[in-house]
Amino acid sequence: MAPSQIPGRDTDPQSVSNFTLAQVTLEALLMPNSKAEEGQLRMMQDGLQEELDDDPLGPARGIGNGLRLGVTLWSFIALVVLLMR
Repeated sequence: MAPSQIPGRDTDPQSVSNFTLAQVTLEALLMPNSKAEEGQLRMMQDGLQEELDDDPLGPARGIGNGLRLGVTLWSFIALVVLLMR
C-alpha cells in the first residue's frame, strides 16, 4: 500500500505552516538587506580567504591535527580492546 493511502497518514496543516514559516524566516535572515551589506559581506569573505591563503604554518598545522586525530583514534581502539577482555 502506498504511503499516501495509509489511513491516519494525513499531513498536519499546523506542521506544514510551521515548516513554511521557518523556511521563510531562514531565507529572510540569510538574505542581505541591501547591496551595501552584500558588498561588505563579500569584502569580509575575501579578507578571510586571503588570511587563510597566507598562513605559512598551514601545512604544519594539518600534519599536527592529523597526528592528533590518529593518536585519539588508536587510543579509542586500544581502550575498546582492553575493555573487551
